[in-house]
Amino acid sequence: MDATAHQPQWTGRLVRLLLVFRALVLLITILFMAASERTGSVAVIVLVAAVMTYVPLRSWDRIARSVARHPLYLTVELSFVMVMLVVSGAHGPFFYYTLATAVLAGAIYGRSGVLPFSIVLIGIYEIVALKGFGSPHPLHGLQNLAWVPALYPLAIGAGVAAQQLIMRGAQTEAILRERTETLSAEQERLRVARELHDSLAKTVEGLAMTASVLPKRCERDPAAAAALARTLAQDARRAALEARALMSGLRPAGIAELPLPDALRKRAEGLADRFGVTVAINIAPETASLSASGTHELLRILAEAFANAVSHGRATRIELTLRPDGEGVRMTVADNGGGMRRPADPASLQTAGHYGVAGMHERARTLGGRLTITSKTGQGTTVEVRIPRERGASQAEVPVAPRRRWMRLRREPRAEVERPEVVV
Repeated sequence: MDATAHQPQWTGRLVRLLLVFRALVLLITILFMAASERTGSVAVIVLVAAVMTYVPLRSWDRIARSVARHPLYLTVELSFVMVMLVVSGAHGPFFYYTLATAVLAGAIYGRSGVLPFSIVLIGIYEIVALKGFGSPHPLHGLQNLAWVPALYPLAIGAGVAAQQLIMRGAQTEAILRERTETLSAEQERLRVARELHDSLAKTVEGLAMTASVLPKRCERDPAAAAALARTLAQDARRAALEARALMSGLRPAGIAELPLPDALRKRAEGLADRFGVTVAINIAPETASLSASGTHELLRILAEAFANAVSHGRATRIELTLRPDGEGVRMTVADNGGGMRRPADPASLQTAGHYGVAGMHERARTLGGRLTITSKTGQGTTVEVRIPRERGASQAEVPVAPRRRWMRLRREPRAEVERPEVVV
């Protein structure tokens, strides 16, 4: 992303800030001006200075491009600086106003304007000081002819430095926006991949398996084939609904909207009927609920754990446990299957095309939690996921006082992917 597209906005904010600062300098000058200095010519200078500050402050967005290309505005400003110094003198009350103009010139024209504007401003000051305009006698001291006019290039340099900071800020904003968009796209890609694997892919796989046995069933048992065909039609409709939900980016409403204990119980019983296994459900009554999105992710982890236990571990009994874990929740899914012979490393499994375990880890990290898999050969597998309440709870469940919103900016603990502990 090109940072120059946002640079004019940042530059406009800086210029407006400097114009407001110059207006404050003008106001302070008027307030502390001696009564003898408040003449008619000074009143005219103040009026013109106010107009020259207000007009660009009000219309900078429209004149910014013309001012940057054609330095007519700064030429008028420099001419007015000369008039101010001639009327009030080199050490007059408007000297600091002219320094603010130098900062403004540096902020608008950058490094290319340092040399010309420095020469012009120093030249105007030297002429006024040597000729004695606005004062009873000329100024010839070293301080008047060397040190004081040296403030002009310093002021212009300050404006240039501010412009450089603005350019860096625009570049940083562009980089952050680009990285945020990339991260959002990556997160969306991972979300769609998980949803495809855990919903549509499994449904389509079931359709394929059912369709493969349908021809033989038609030959041997027409009545059973008709029942199987009806099941096939139901699965096809479910696949269509899941595909529409993925295309719209919405999760189908239903079980995920229930309180977490009820949702897990209902899903576990449905999975047990589907896979033909026995399930034991132990849910602590004081377990807190999660948000709808958190419940959805936990249900997906539960479904994947059931599928792996039956498909890979040949389990016949699964135990689901849900209990509080500090301010969060802890869900454990243990089976009596054959266990795992090697560590289930998520990265290696994903590289090999097996996305189930990797998807469970990603879903746990999405909720700010941690998932571990412990397995012993011949003694089953245990999947445990811990979800902190701070990341899973909804806004209504975790109110934050308006005056202490800054406390929410504390650094969250970074969830790490842990390799499952496997004891052979």
